[in-house]
Formats: sequence, C-alpha cells, structure tokens
Amino acid sequence: MSIKNIQWMDWEKEVLKVSEPVIVEFWHQNCPTCVKIEPLVKELPIKFDTMAKILRMNVLESKENRRLAIQKGVMGTPTFKIYCRGIEVGEIIGLEAVTELDQKLFKIINKCA
Repeated sequence: MSIKNIQWMDWEKEVLKVSEPVIVEFWHQNCPTCVKIEPLVKELPIKFDTMAKILRMNVLESKENRRLAIQKGVMGTPTFKIYCRGIEVGEIIGLEAVTELDQKLFKIINKCA
C-alpha cells in the first residue's frame, strides 16, 4: 500500500464511500512541520498496511482543496483526520503528537472495528 495524493474532487470516492478506515493528512509544502514529519508520514503505509487507507491533501494546491479543508475544520497543518465508513472519528493536530502519532492512530483505527 502507498500514500495517495488526493484533490477535493476525490473526497467522496476516496473518503466518504469506502468501508475501510481512512487516514487523511492535510498538509502543504511550505509548512515546516509538515516537511519535518514527512519521513514519518511515508512510513504510515508500512505500519498500517491493510488496516487503513492513507491519503494526503495539499491544502495550498487549489482553492477548492483549501475550501474543503476549512469545511472539515482544519485550522492548521499538519492535521490528520481519521474516518470510518465516511464518518470522522478522530483528529491529530500539529507536531506535539509526532512521537505518539502511530499509537494515537492505532487507537483511533481500532475503534472502527
């Protein structure tokens, strides 16, 4: 499994209409924290393998991406949102969670079962 970059128009198909858990990272290339944790993010598909789909949305790539992020309550980057069957079930914001990111994601995803 790998990380899939998505756009606003992919949201319904990739997040809302899937039965598996989905982790979405809202990020952008000018965010120092996003750049710093990128190696950790790239390991997520290995760690979560068949447990969850991993997606990334660059909030600065288009006005529509930015608008969707705001609609979803993203106030800063990086923000990870976790969805189960199209419903948001968890959120992890910013750098303070990096050391515990895997543990927090596992805990949230396990609630999806």
